[in-house]
Amino acid sequence: MRHLEKEVQKMRIIEWNCQGAFRLKNKEILELRPDILIVPECEAEAKLKFSKLLPMPNDFLWYGDTGKKGIGIFSFSNFKFKLLKEFNPEFRYIIPLEVADGTNSFLLFAIWAMDNKKNPLARYIGQIWNAINYYQATLTNNTILIGDFNSNQIWDKKERVGNHTDVVNFLRNLEIESLYHKQQNENHGQESLKTFFMYRNLQKPYHIDYVFASNSLIKNGYNLTFGKPENWIDKSDHIPMVLDIKELNSTTTILDTFKDFTIRYLNMLNCKTKEKFYDELKVIKQLAEKLDSATELNEEKLQLIEKIETIKMIDKLTMKLKKND
Repeated sequence: MRHLEKEVQKMRIIEWNCQGAFRLKNKEILELRPDILIVPECEAEAKLKFSKLLPMPNDFLWYGDTGKKGIGIFSFSNFKFKLLKEFNPEFRYIIPLEVADGTNSFLLFAIWAMDNKKNPLARYIGQIWNAINYYQATLTNNTILIGDFNSNQIWDKKERVGNHTDVVNFLRNLEIESLYHKQQNENHGQESLKTFFMYRNLQKPYHIDYVFASNSLIKNGYNLTFGKPENWIDKSDHIPMVLDIKELNSTTTILDTFKDFTIRYLNMLNCKTKEKFYDELKVIKQLAEKLDSATELNEEKLQLIEKIETIKMIDKLTMKLKKND
């Protein structure tokens, strides 16, 4: 990493929803010298034109439905990205990555919470709620969730599968907390600093961008700062979030294989479910092992995800019925 002593590795992560056309407005954000940069509403690589309109990153990953807008994740350091095999494209755009530089590693969930016209109950924070439930067995690792959540506790009363408070409490139980609220000692829904200005109007501010991180990952200290709205309002309706982790000493414990993530999820089932569905669980594990040696993954991967989610749902319903009984 840049200008760092070996025994003390520091890291800067920046998130900024650029409101499109990142290739034309990247100069100022790169002057902040990110090691890792997350950009919701970023165009695809073909339009970015690295080395002409944008400096060449050391690593880059983009995900989106069309080339015009998706989520771009850049490394301007020694860190490399690996999309986790358990990635479920149903949750747009919540991208799980292993981030590693050969010494340190952690999990990064780059987030741009989207609308869901097919299922309005799972839009925005509902989408994140579904995603963190799906990735629950993975979130026990050193993890950062960062991005445009399009959410705030002030909208809790809107009908969703899970609201903002549900997400905050779920993550807190996994020892993952909002770094802004931890640093500022403010409650959700009462943020004094805003991250989004509707229609680029400084009189219509909201706090909807967040960094959540495992306590074990930021135990050595961190500092979270925000761009000044007046400096960014001509470029986007969002301002940048700048996270400096003062000393990074982190490793993940997961193996990025279909077999590993399947076992992690199945291990969360209660004993009775494991006993009753022993044969079915054996079939699921065999499918996971098959996928680890396969070249074509799409259809069978979705089958694996569907089977795991079904058995998790059965387990949850069984526990609920047992509790009511």
